[in-house]
Amino acid sequence: MQYTHSVTRPAAAQRPATLIPAFFGSMLFTHGSSRYLPFDAESTAILRELVTTPFPAVHARWARNRDAGSVAVLEGFFEGLGDLGLCTLDGRLAADILPVPPQFGSLATPAEGLAPPADHLLGPLAVHLEVAASCNLACTHCFAGDLPRREAALSLAELDALFAEMAAMGSFRLGLTGGEPLLRRDLFDVIDLASAHGLHPCVTTNGLLITGEVAAAFGARDLVWLNVSLEGATAATNDRVRGTGTFDRVLDRIAVLRRHARFTLAFTIMKTNLHEITRCVELAAEVGAATAVFRPLYPAGVATRHLAELMPTFAEYSAALAEIAAATGIRDGFDLHHIDPFSPAFRAEDSAVTHVNLGCGAGNLVASVSLGGDVSPCSFLGPGHVAGSLRDRTLGEIWHRSAGFTGIRALPGGNPAGGAHFAGGCRARSLVLAGSINAPDPWLGTPGDLAGHRQPLPLLTVELEGRR
Repeated sequence: MQYTHSVTRPAAAQRPATLIPAFFGSMLFTHGSSRYLPFDAESTAILRELVTTPFPAVHARWARNRDAGSVAVLEGFFEGLGDLGLCTLDGRLAADILPVPPQFGSLATPAEGLAPPADHLLGPLAVHLEVAASCNLACTHCFAGDLPRREAALSLAELDALFAEMAAMGSFRLGLTGGEPLLRRDLFDVIDLASAHGLHPCVTTNGLLITGEVAAAFGARDLVWLNVSLEGATAATNDRVRGTGTFDRVLDRIAVLRRHARFTLAFTIMKTNLHEITRCVELAAEVGAATAVFRPLYPAGVATRHLAELMPTFAEYSAALAEIAAATGIRDGFDLHHIDPFSPAFRAEDSAVTHVNLGCGAGNLVASVSLGGDVSPCSFLGPGHVAGSLRDRTLGEIWHRSAGFTGIRALPGGNPAGGAHFAGGCRARSLVLAGSINAPDPWLGTPGDLAGHRQPLPLLTVELEGRR
């Protein structure tokens, strides 16, 4: 397959961080690490001041009006920003302040300008964009459903408008999914276009279409993640899910990829691979992956027809994560980026609260866009939960005002100690296993298992660089 490379627009000029207003204060998106860091209102006021005022002047003001303990806290706060590489040489915060779009804000005070929405984020922290609705495999756990689907794909011009709006909403993380993304001939144009708007693309591929040309093209681009998927540490385990011969073919393609690009080996935790889960980490290290990522199986798409065979219990899933962590020496090393929908997220009681209901990330932290532009709170919820089309409305209008998004945020939350409504977990599981997106997630067991957790399902990442 020949890939086109027509997009030549230079990347948008950005400071190291963007300060995004939020109802609880703000989020600081760090472009170097591609992370969202939440701050309360008091911390946000300091951050906003540091954008224009050097730290020595802020420090002097605090020293006149605050006690020694408060001044020490301020000094530690600024030192932390410096450790993140977010300070200029004269002591200011190297960040742009994202303006609140007039159509989605409200007047706070003349000095502060427009305030963000009072009960939800200015934009999703990540958008999952389907760039291909076909695949060269027929995996039994595929969340994308029956493929191929015949629909007119969003053009580069339409994607250009989407990416510009995402940047204006502070939605910097972009997951490119499928189907198989490499079946889209202009995939690298899509990646370049997103990067030109200052977005941070991620790509997940089955790896079978990787050639030397493709590997070099990936290596020439700055991706947050380049995931290559396998479902076991052996051919017998992987091929049971992905098809005969795929394990050896993927390893052959990875040998090409590793010469050009940094990549992650991604696994879905299922009943079929529990017995060799730590061997998956070893395999990732052996083939040159920078990290190994482990995710739960979601009952969506084709997987709903194979749940008895594939879906582990919550106890089995939790035990698998504990086994991986213990075997790799990171039992206390879960990557605690509490509000980052692309990275591990183990939510405890002291996690940042970035939405006011008891929902999962669907409609609160993420949005999904189909190949043809249909927008939903989460692709796992299926076509019945499409909230609008980008060919009729903008992403911002759908995110802020559509019934699909406002409705899912307004659903009543249950009591984690034993309520009748959804109180954490995954709404897609509730839909498939209990018949309603607002039923308690039955996979998690008794309601008491939810105590202290909004989303108690960590995606475990094992950093392999330096472990070899």
